[in-house]
Parts: sequence; structure tokens; C-alpha cells
Amino acid sequence: MRKRSFVAVFGFCCIIGFLIVNKYYNQKTYTIPKQIRYSFTLQNKTNQIYKNVKFWAYAPVKLTSSQSCQHIESSESFQIVSDQCGNQILQFSFDKFPPYASRIIAIKADLLMSDKANKIPANDATIFLQSEKLIEANHPDIIRHAKSLENRNPIKTVENIFSWVSENVAYSGYDRADRGALYAFTEKKGDCTEYALLFAALCRADEIPARSVLGYISIDNNILKPSGFHNWVEFYNGGVWQIADPQNKILMKNSSTNIAMKIVNNANKNPLNEFDRFHVQEEGISVIMN
Repeated sequence: MRKRSFVAVFGFCCIIGFLIVNKYYNQKTYTIPKQIRYSFTLQNKTNQIYKNVKFWAYAPVKLTSSQSCQHIESSESFQIVSDQCGNQILQFSFDKFPPYASRIIAIKADLLMSDKANKIPANDATIFLQSEKLIEANHPDIIRHAKSLENRNPIKTVENIFSWVSENVAYSGYDRADRGALYAFTEKKGDCTEYALLFAALCRADEIPARSVLGYISIDNNILKPSGFHNWVEFYNGGVWQIADPQNKILMKNSSTNIAMKIVNNANKNPLNEFDRFHVQEEGISVIMN
């Protein structure tokens, strides 16, 4: 009887210990509150009345390893359209847009950020191993060079890729056109987009899932401005998406400053897939981010 009691107590303690450890390792550490604001001005520059006008704009990504979007509000009513990557698109509808009229849409988002990458469901991370438009991971030159940087340890491979891209690509200033990974590899120059796309392509060629992310760098509560728009990468390792910003030479740190607005995936099906920040359906309506 005493032996049975000991076994029962021991088993009970093991279960409690497992639950405590499991809770500890799965505890999310989104503990840094941050509020961002941004706005758009829509203007009808014609003498026509437009009906059923739709405008779409990205909101912060719902959940990443370093970001949790808690609440969104706006000066105009909206609907949220989500996609498989967790992107959140705000859809605004206007029954009538009078001639020469203007509307200002002000958006506020409350976030919880983390400097420690949290484990989150990856869904199918293998989609970020594929070669695609502007991320030419299957090009022979990309593959050849990626293999020269490969290490048995995936993190060491990432560090090698990060160092090579940071040191060998020169910043050429902002370019409205996206040139792609192969361009950056061949020409050894580009803006933040080319740094990110080349890093992602080399990671994918070495079988490390990597995805391009668009957003803003925001240290404190902030009003987002168009000039602050930035491109970096998240790579998947050990159940978490880690941040890499080869242009700014930041690897796996300071993640609470990166506000993710769009996870890029060409296979996504959403109203803004071909647009980086916003889109209006009527040609006569102009839009600027304030």
C-alpha cells in the first residue's frame, strides 16, 4: 500500500512539474505596450460624383513572434479582411464621394510588443522556402553562393548570410522600383527591399524559411510617416520567426521596434496583395498618407 501511495504521489508531482514547465516555456512575452497612429487623405479631384468607393489600407499584422495587435480604431467605420499570413486589411466604403470633396481617415492601433521572439503557429512555413517573383532562390548563382555560406548549424548559416549581405551590398538610396534578390546579388547594391529580398533568397536556398516583411521602425508611441516605411526579413528557426534587418545590421534583437504591417507572400489572396500600403478603386480619387 505504501509503495502504491509513493507511486501515486510521484506521478502527481511529475504531472504538476510538467504543467509548470510547459506553462513557462509557452508563456508569451508580449509585455511592451505601444500605440501607433497614421492617417490618409482621400480627395476627389474631379467634378464627378463617385458611388460605392472602396479604400483599403494595411493595419498592423495580427500576430508575429514579436508583435500582437490588440485593438484597432478609426475615424471612419471599417471592416477587417484577413489572409493566411495574418495580414489585416482595413476596408472602408463610401456610398457617395462628391466632386472635389476630401476625407481624412485617421487610424489608431494598440499593440503589445516583445524583444524576445515567441513561439507561434507557423502554419506551413515551407511556402517560404519556394522561389518566387523577386526572391529567385532557385537561380544557380544564388544557390551556389548560398551553399558556400551554409553551416550544419542553421543559426550559423543565417549569421553567415547576414554578414555577407550586410557587408557586400551597398545602399543606393530609395528606389520606387523593386529590383529583386538577383539584382542585389549581381549589382551589389539596392535599398532596404533589395537587402531583404537577397537575404530571404539565400536563406531559402539553404532550406531556411524566410519571408519579407514591410512596416515601420518605431521606438516609442509614434505617428507613422511615409518616409519611415521599411523592409526587413523574418526567418523561421526553433518554432519562432526571428527578425533580420541586413541594411541596418540588426539580427535577432530590437524586435519590439519593428511594426510589421505586411508579410509578403505572392500567393496571398487579399484586396491589397499587389500593393504595399493602400489602394483605392476609383482612378479619380487620389490618396496620400499624411
